[in-house]
Amino acid sequence: MIAFEYPLTEKSRSYLRFESLFLQIKQSISLDNESDAVTYFKSLFELIELSDRSDIRHDLIKDLRSLLEEMQSWLNSEQADTEAIKVLMVEISELISALLVMSKQLKFFKDSRFLTSLKQRFFIPGGCCNFDLPQFHFWLSQSIELKRTDTKQWFEYFTVLDRALSLFLKMKRHQGIKSIQQAKNGFFQGEVEHALFIILSVDPALQAYPMISGHKHRYSVRFMNANAENSQAENIEFEQTFC
Repeated sequence: MIAFEYPLTEKSRSYLRFESLFLQIKQSISLDNESDAVTYFKSLFELIELSDRSDIRHDLIKDLRSLLEEMQSWLNSEQADTEAIKVLMVEISELISALLVMSKQLKFFKDSRFLTSLKQRFFIPGGCCNFDLPQFHFWLSQSIELKRTDTKQWFEYFTVLDRALSLFLKMKRHQGIKSIQQAKNGFFQGEVEHALFIILSVDPALQAYPMISGHKHRYSVRFMNANAENSQAENIEFEQTFC
């Protein structure tokens, strides 16, 4: 099954964007392939840009505290694994404390002439050629140990935010309410209650993908035929998950 996620609020849109950038950075941070350096820096600079425009810490702390209250009620269930829940609650409490003292200022970036000079050029198409960024190509020639030390150090500022967001989204996906739905003539419309985002899982054999639109109360989806441009798919069965 191919999973397509769609945010229903601006907050969840920011959450999923941060998560996507965190994943790209972690996949390229070890610089195992030649193209990883460009992927790492592009993702890091997009993350810095997004952080300047959207500070998600306040919303995330609020959501983690709500999750703690919900987990407290789980302890009253006879089927609950109380020890596992308590361990998870301690981890969430520690992450909240770390987020509270996390500086909003991106000091590690603003104090680095190397990073600030790279950022200006990385957003220009083809702007990281050696004649544009000789300092970047000099850095690329350094030992892999030195480069890995640098990439891990630059991402260190976001480590707590990454852990907290990953844990919260993992919990929301795990708690998701699933159902099987039918899109007649490729179209489906549904109502939403108390969900940050939805996941539509589609069998790849159907050769169709969803075009989703909506907000926190309602959403609609139009399935398109992957083999025919601008052609709507026929009846499609899919799995819907409210998270």
